[in-house]
Order: sequence, then structure tokens, then C-alpha cells
Amino acid sequence: MKKNQLRKLLYFMSVLMLAAMVMVSCKDDDDDDDPILVEDGFYIKGAVTPFADLDFKGILAAGQNEVGQVMRPGMFEKYVALQAGATGFNIVQVAGQTTTTWGPATVESVSTDGLNEQPNITIQKGTLGNTGVFTVPTDGLYHVIIDTQTGVFVIAPVPYWAILGGSTALGWSDSQMPLVGAFSMTAMTFKIENLELRAGNFKFRYGGGWKLEINGDTIKINTNFGGVVSGTLPNLTTTLVPGGPDYLFDAANEGVYTVTLDWTVADGFKSTLTKTGDVEPLPEYPEAMFLVGDATAYGWDAPGNTDEALMHKAAGGVPTEGLFWKIAHLEAGLGFKLAAENWGNPNLGFADVNEFDIDGIVVTEAGGNMSIATSGMYMIVLDLRNEMIKVSIKEAAVYGIGDAFGGWDAGVEANKFIVDNTAKTLTSPALVANGNIRMYASHAWIPDWWNAEFNVFTGKIEYRNDGGDQAAVAGTTGQVITLMFDDNTGTIL
Repeated sequence: MKKNQLRKLLYFMSVLMLAAMVMVSCKDDDDDDDPILVEDGFYIKGAVTPFADLDFKGILAAGQNEVGQVMRPGMFEKYVALQAGATGFNIVQVAGQTTTTWGPATVESVSTDGLNEQPNITIQKGTLGNTGVFTVPTDGLYHVIIDTQTGVFVIAPVPYWAILGGSTALGWSDSQMPLVGAFSMTAMTFKIENLELRAGNFKFRYGGGWKLEINGDTIKINTNFGGVVSGTLPNLTTTLVPGGPDYLFDAANEGVYTVTLDWTVADGFKSTLTKTGDVEPLPEYPEAMFLVGDATAYGWDAPGNTDEALMHKAAGGVPTEGLFWKIAHLEAGLGFKLAAENWGNPNLGFADVNEFDIDGIVVTEAGGNMSIATSGMYMIVLDLRNEMIKVSIKEAAVYGIGDAFGGWDAGVEANKFIVDNTAKTLTSPALVANGNIRMYASHAWIPDWWNAEFNVFTGKIEYRNDGGDQAAVAGTTGQVITLMFDDNTGTIL
């Protein structure tokens, strides 16, 4: 009897196990229809995107505010291929088991026009809502940005990438890297060939700008990459950090290059710099030039003994190497020279100059030295390029530019500093807004305003020279800047 009961129990248990196996098998089959599980975050999704469903490759990355280059909570960005079409796309927020679909509550087309160092493009900009879809006017690669704290979105087209900087022949003007071939939803390449790269620095940016304004002067997104160069010739690569530091390019790597930025839906951007040829050495210029003589505040002390006598290198890298400038007070009828350290080569008197600027003031000979007829504050420019020695002396001209001066147009008369030849000072108009102060010396031989930029730090004028952007100096509405160039001091009061 007990044996029969045991057999019945074992049989019943085997039936239950078989049923359980069948149920598990059925459940596994049903899993194929379950939704894709993804991490919390914001995702691009839609028929006009590479992502028909929620896909980890479609997640937006945490965004960095260009103002201060700090991570901003609630800001997210992504470069993505988008097609034109009314079906559009959405941004889907995943938070645990909850999803929220975002669309445009308001939207308008905004032409940035390159203002305030933005790309020269037309963007879609508006506020986030929970209905509708985002659309773009043409197929292309786009930079999608949302800021959940302000509820603002921006969709910016990427018309081209560019490499620029002191390492390139165009300096800090774009050497454009256009799209190679046709638009693709999965992979695109931006390329430039036969590009000379010299020792110096460079960056990547799109559309001719450095940043996009999300909310005026307070919230901006980087439209450039920086970082570090690595690899072994002939193939180098770079990190691609939004708003990262200038890439430093070594003299040992100088050559002709093919430079590409490859975008793929799986991996985003990657860079390659492939050396394809060699370059001739560039001309050598003196490391430093000095202004000396009875006509100056520095007398005939040996060049290099007085720091304030140093002439300033023009920023910009290769195109402006060999170009020096200085603002100083010159006394009429007395002699002066331009010389390398400790009277080294070049040591330039009147007869050593090949060409004086016909648009500048007249320079005459005085005991072998240079001399002028009227005392005053002047800008002296020395150009040693193209195997020539050229000198220009003009009345000093300094301008403010940027946020504190009300805009980024160069040469605005209202932003010009007033010259006082008796006090030997240059004084700014009152600042029109709270914002960062930027200023520069203006001269026809200096290609762009930032080539002769400087600022005042704790009472001392510091010059950009051949370096990158200087640290920000905050100004307040109504403040006035006074500059004393002979001893390189200044005040902001």
C-alpha cells in the first residue's frame, strides 16, 4: 500500500515538473515581444532618426555649460543624423518604469549670424512640452541640446567641421572639413586633405563658431572639441572633449596631413590625422624684440634688461609669426631702435629697415637711429616676414569688445579708448554691461582683433602674445579702464 502511494506521489510530482517546464518554455518564447530595457536617461526616438525604438545608442550625454566650462545638471546633448519629414522625432525620458515623451511646446527658426562667437547657422529653438514632434528642414547631421532647468531645446545643423589654430596656415580661421559623399543615417565623414600642420596648437569646431546660446549669456553649449593628441606616425588621433583645451602639436610631427572626423551611430565621433608628406622648415624669428632708446621710457639699457620694453608677439600661430607690436610713448626728435635681446640679431636702426609704412607717421634718421617729429602715444609694429624688415608707427588705437562693451563687432567707435598724450594713458568709455572685459590694440597690419589682445590682471597688463584665450576678467556696468603702457600697468575702477 505504501509503495502504491509513493508511486502515485512521484508520478504527480513528475507531472507538475513537466508542466512547469512547459510554462517556462512558453514564457521564454514570449520574451521576444517584450520592450527593450534601457538605463534611465533621455533618448532620441523616431522614424527620421537612426532609432525607431528606445536604444542605448540614442541616449543624450550630460552637457557642459560653456560659461565656466562646468557640467550643468539637466543639460543634455547629442550629435545625430536626422531626416527631414513631418513624422519627426521625440525625446523620451526614462526614469525607472516611467517614460515621458517630450516634444516642442514652442519652436522658431533662429539665425545666429555668427554673433557672440556662435556658428553662422539657422537653428530650431523653443521650449519643451509633452505633445508634437521635433522636425528639421533638411537631412543632415545635427547637434541636439535640451536644458531641463529652463525647458529650452536647440537643434543645430552641422554644415561642416573645421580645424583651426596656430598649427594651420590659416591660423584661427577655419580650414573647412566638408562632408565627404552623401548623407547617411549610420555613418558620415568630414575630411580635409593636404593640410600643413606645424608646431603649435589647434582645435575642431563646426559652422564657424565656438558656442551656442541656450539662455543668453548664462547658459551656452560648446560647438568645439579640444583635448590631447596621441598615436604614432603616420597615424595620430585626438580625444574629442567638448570645450576641451587646445590640442598641442609637436614640432616632431610637422608635415602634410589628411584630417578626418568620422561620425557613426554606434560610436559618435572619432578623429584621425594621417601624415602624407613632409614640409620645409619655417623661417626662424627672434624669440623676443625690445624697444629701446632716448625717445622711450627705457633709455639705452641693453635690450632684455627691462621687462617693460618687450614687444608683443601677435597671436595666431603660423600666419603671424614674425609680427611684433608695442604701444609706448615716444619723444619727438630723440632716437630709438628695435633690437633682439642684448643687442643680438636683428638690431635695427633707421638704415636697417627695408620699408616704412606709407600710411604711418614719418620716421626719420637720427644718428643712425629712428626718430619721429611729434611726441605722443604710438603703436609700433615690426614685420619680419617674407624676408623683409618693415616698420609702421601710428597713433595708438585701443578698442573694447565683447559682453562688457555691448557686442562683438570690432572697430566700434563708441568702444575706442581716449588717448591722453600728456598723461601717457589710454582710457576706456564706461562699460555698458556686466560681463567679461576684452580689449585689443588695432592696426592695419594686425589681421584680427584678437591677434593683439590683452587684459588687466590685478593691476598688470598681460598680453595674449602667441598663446590662446586669456582668463576671464569680470567687469561691472559703469567701470572705466585706464592703461599705462610704458610700465604695462592698468586699473579697472
